[in-house]
Amino acid sequence: MTTLGTKLTRLRKNKGYSQQELADKLGVSQPAYHKWETDDVKPDLETLLKVSQVLEVDLNDLTDDYNSLIQNSQFKGSNIVGNHQPIINMNSPELMNQLLKNQEQITHILMTQNKLIETFVEKINSSK
Repeated sequence: MTTLGTKLTRLRKNKGYSQQELADKLGVSQPAYHKWETDDVKPDLETLLKVSQVLEVDLNDLTDDYNSLIQNSQFKGSNIVGNHQPIINMNSPELMNQLLKNQEQITHILMTQNKLIETFVEKINSSK
């Protein structure tokens, strides 16, 4: 199994970044970033998400075992872990279609709710 540090090194070099350049993009010091590449320290999950965005890779490409990250005590209380859902590919056409379908359903529900409220208000006003 390839370590996170090895993956970070390979991905950084593929993008043509120095450690300093990538550290600057991530808002961390170069020594802190270096510790990630040497597997001395693991970044928290929120930072890993930022790394995946900067390096334009899916978070799952950085870590083989997402569930172990959630279980790891250093991530407890992290906002990004809140609902313990797996990270999904945000560039997926299927995801976009599902989001649009969900939005249509939400819009329909809101319009129906609005009509019910209007009917309720009319009934109250007519009974006065």
